[in-house]
Amino acid sequence: MTRYTLHLLLFLVVLSAATCRNKSNVSNGKVLSIAFYNIDNLYDDVDDTDHDDQDFTPNGQYQWTSDRYHQKLDNMAKVIAQLANGKAPDVLGVCELESAKALEDLINTGDLKGQYGMVHYDSPDERGVDVALIYKTRKFKVLSSEKVPVVLTKDLNDRTRDQLFVKALLIASNDTICFYVCHFPSRREGKDESEINRMDAAKTCRNFINSHLNMVNDHLIVMGDFNDEPWDKSIKEGVMANNINQKGGANLLNLMWDFKSVGRGSYNFKGQMNCLDQFMITPSLIDGKKIEYIKKSVNILDANWLTQTGKYEGFPLRTFGGNKWLNGYSDHYPIYLELQY
Repeated sequence: MTRYTLHLLLFLVVLSAATCRNKSNVSNGKVLSIAFYNIDNLYDDVDDTDHDDQDFTPNGQYQWTSDRYHQKLDNMAKVIAQLANGKAPDVLGVCELESAKALEDLINTGDLKGQYGMVHYDSPDERGVDVALIYKTRKFKVLSSEKVPVVLTKDLNDRTRDQLFVKALLIASNDTICFYVCHFPSRREGKDESEINRMDAAKTCRNFINSHLNMVNDHLIVMGDFNDEPWDKSIKEGVMANNINQKGGANLLNLMWDFKSVGRGSYNFKGQMNCLDQFMITPSLIDGKKIEYIKKSVNILDANWLTQTGKYEGFPLRTFGGNKWLNGYSDHYPIYLELQY
C-alpha cells in the first residue's frame, strides 16, 4: 500500500466518522429551532400617550412614517423567515418592541403570515419597549404565561421593561418547554455605573426560576439581550449561568462562551464584537433524555447582507445611523439554537 493510499484511507475514515457524528445529532428525532432577536426599536405607526414615543412619529427625530414602519416590518420579516439555517424559527423571543400592534403586524408580514401565535405584555419602560415571544401554532400550545416586573434599587422611580415567562406544550411529543425572555437595562450611563441595574434584573430572573421551576427536571431556555457578556457579573453571579463547557451543580448553562475565542458576537461596540445576546439552558436539556440541545448548534446570524460596509464596516446594518435612515435591519445580529426531540 502506497503512502498516498494510506493517507487517503485515513482521511476517508475521519471524514466518515465526522459525518456520522453530525448525523447522529438529528437521526434519532426531529429538530426544533429556537431564536432570539433584538429588533431595534420596532415602533408602530400610532402616536401613544402612555409612554415616550415622540422620536418615532412623523415629526419626531426619526420622521417615523407609516411607509418607514412597513418597510421596517418587511425587513424584520425577511430576516426572521430565514433566521435558523435558512428557515423561520419555531420559537422566537424578541425585544425592543413597542406594542402588541407592532408584533401582530410583524407576524402577518410576508412569509411569516399564518404561522405564528404571540405572547406579549405591555411593560412600564419609559420608552414603551417590551419583550415578547412568538411561536409556530402547529407545533406549540401555550399553557401559561406571566410578565415578571423588575425593580431597580438604584432609583425606585426608574422603570425598565418586564421580563417574560412562557410555559408551552410541544404538541408532537406532549413535553413541556419553558421560555424566559429578558432585556436587561442598558450600559448608557457606563458599564460600571449601570451594573447595579443589570444585577437587579439578573436577580429577578434567577429568583423567578428558583421559585417556579425544578432546575433538574424542567426544560427551560433563558434568552435575551443582557447588555452584559457571559463572563460579566450579572450573568455569572446574578443569573448564575456557567460556561456550558464547565458545567456543574444546578446552575444554568450558558451556550455563548465559545464565540469569544473566534471574535464573533451579536453587537459591535466601538469596533469590537460583544456577545450581549445569549441563550442559557437547564441541565435537563443535555441529560440524554427526551428533548435535547443539539451540541454546538447555537449560532449567530451575522451574514454579509446583514452587515454594513463603508465607514462602519463590520457593524450590523441597522435601521438608522444617527438620524439617517439606513433602511437596514437591527443593530444586533439574531441568535439561534436547535433542539432534538
